[in-house]
Amino acid sequence: DEKIYWFVAKNLPDLFDYLFVSLQEQGNQVGSLTGMPNDYPESKVLEYIEAEKPSAILATHYGAAQVLGTLRERGHIPGIRIGWLHTDYFEGYFPRISKRIDRTFLAHPELESRWLKAGVDPELIETTGMPVSIPADDENGSKEYLTRIGLDPNIKTITIAGGKEGAGDFRDIITRISAEVKEPLQILAVCGRNEKQRRTLFAMQNQIPAPLKLAVMGLIPQADLVSFIRASDVFITKAGGLSPAEAFTLGKPTILLNVISGHERENAELFSKMGMAEFNRDIKEVGRQVLMLLYDQKKQASMLAAQAVYRANINIEKIARFALDSNIQARHFHPNFGVENGRPALKAHSILQQLERDAPADMEILLSYSSSKDDERIVLENPFGHIALRIGEVVYSTNHMADPLKDSSLLQHIGLEQYLFGTLPPSENQVHTSTYGMSYGRDTLGLRVKGVTPAAMKLMQAEVSRIEEDFRARSCKWDRKNANCADFVALILRSGGYDIERIKGPNRIFAMPLDIFENIRAIFENDPRLQTELVAYRRLPGSQAAYRFSKFPLSLWKPARALVQVVTDGTPEIEKNIGRQLTGYIGDERICYENLKPRLSVSELDNRENSRRYDKSIERILVEEARQLIVKETNIFINEQKQKIDTYLVCEAHNIVDRCLDAVSISVKFTEGVFETQNIKKIRRLFADPEFVNNRLQFAKLIPWRGVKTTKAASRVDHSEIN
Repeated sequence: DEKIYWFVAKNLPDLFDYLFVSLQEQGNQVGSLTGMPNDYPESKVLEYIEAEKPSAILATHYGAAQVLGTLRERGHIPGIRIGWLHTDYFEGYFPRISKRIDRTFLAHPELESRWLKAGVDPELIETTGMPVSIPADDENGSKEYLTRIGLDPNIKTITIAGGKEGAGDFRDIITRISAEVKEPLQILAVCGRNEKQRRTLFAMQNQIPAPLKLAVMGLIPQADLVSFIRASDVFITKAGGLSPAEAFTLGKPTILLNVISGHERENAELFSKMGMAEFNRDIKEVGRQVLMLLYDQKKQASMLAAQAVYRANINIEKIARFALDSNIQARHFHPNFGVENGRPALKAHSILQQLERDAPADMEILLSYSSSKDDERIVLENPFGHIALRIGEVVYSTNHMADPLKDSSLLQHIGLEQYLFGTLPPSENQVHTSTYGMSYGRDTLGLRVKGVTPAAMKLMQAEVSRIEEDFRARSCKWDRKNANCADFVALILRSGGYDIERIKGPNRIFAMPLDIFENIRAIFENDPRLQTELVAYRRLPGSQAAYRFSKFPLSLWKPARALVQVVTDGTPEIEKNIGRQLTGYIGDERICYENLKPRLSVSELDNRENSRRYDKSIERILVEEARQLIVKETNIFINEQKQKIDTYLVCEAHNIVDRCLDAVSISVKFTEGVFETQNIKKIRRLFADPEFVNNRLQFAKLIPWRGVKTTKAASRVDHSEIN
């Protein structure tokens, strides 16, 4: 997984961005985070927790916090308090995670304001800064670190680090800096595990201009890196959660590289907005930014002041107190919450008023899911759900328990608040979560319709009165097969002028709530005179009602879809069209109003020009970046092969020189046995002639020795003589 992550992050930045944005949007739009993908398998996490028996859990990854919230929502880990340290600096859909657990610790007050704006209770969040391990302040000791690796502690120093992966083009960064800074400067490049980066910089050491000095290191202990940062005048790094936090805690001018998109770009955007760091969006500007931070005292002071504000908010004691204080209790519901004659959900009236302001409706069709006491694949008691109709302020819902001897109406005439969130029965013959108080036992979809004429509404209300008269006259009663809730809704809508034959569905003998709902939706959404919006009223987590498992309703007339729905746990297609929802969270008896409409949730996309890149499909992005990667890798391969060929030719040239020298040496030794001593001395004088030696040296200088591995043959050449 890690290799795939780094490959995509480094080589396919647009794809990485697309996946990041898609994940955040999915988290903002999904009805419940239980349906979100997660790398933490619930069963194994639960098994681990049950074995450890903790009183508190502190998560340092959003996926861990997410799965813990899901386990709590499913009722598996009661009594265990759950905390989460958010180790990045962006919002995304993460406030929704915070609503499900006991405490979220954030690194900056700006994030806290965003969480509050997203509707998170103030009691659930605290600003604590990022807890990074910083040794005691020892500036002299840090300077000694520079001396130890051959750098001068009295010369301005820049440290470059790209995490353990050594992400970023260090060579280009150093080249840009050397073009701008003309006075003595030393650069420490920490390459992590990136051996290719390290080899490139080692080869570069002898090529950079004289005023600059370059020290290259691989993966080093975190304490050493902190010491180097402390001894530096400027720190250049990527925008992860920890390295910038270390720099801010130390109070160092910082430049953040745009090397990892997605969450790290979001981090950098926030750091830049808060004035804590410079965000390098274009590598061509890094030299100018370094120059500014080295010599612009006003800019330095402003950045260090912003970092001081960051440091002032660091309070790790808050995290420790949450983890260790047994007086802090995990969130829980009252045992009578959501039961008949028990505690109702709070804020129902005001939340419904807010929904009415945002999505006004003259009429609403309400499809309630099937519900059961046990978590079963098929709800045996009633797998088909229930459908009701709201006209104006009144919900008309068939009461299958109605008795004409005791009840004056077959259809309930109650408000939406009581229909969804009521705990007091409106009459004697009622079944909680079946005829009222739906949200304590099941999910409900509402198709809100605006633009229905007053005349049509009046006709439908007249039809309701006629049904009630027939009920009291005992000529009309509820029947599962011929006069169920779906039949009565279709009957009322027909009286208002809506085509009953099209509404009723493929089989007119046994009407299904789901079929009726979908057909009504198709008719209303295709009517240009009407405005429609699909909303969800979710089952409230923590409800103690007997019916506590909600399943999407089935239809006998669409067996293939019903089978898929039973076998899989996927999100029904219709739910993907939900724009708003009313829901709840464990430990909070208040109803929560959430807007699930697609929206750009990351700061970079606030810029219209930047958002154009996301107009492309993921397939197109992948193809385009794959082509770019192929071209890049091909060029790298060609350059590597060219270098190998050049190296081979250089080595061959050395071999030729070697063979020439060997031939001369052999010839001289051979002639010593043939010629007289006087002739031998003459030959030796010729070889020692300054002109001959000079010509030999000039020839040797034509061969590019630097950077070439010495072969066995070339090693016999007298390098000192050539130098």
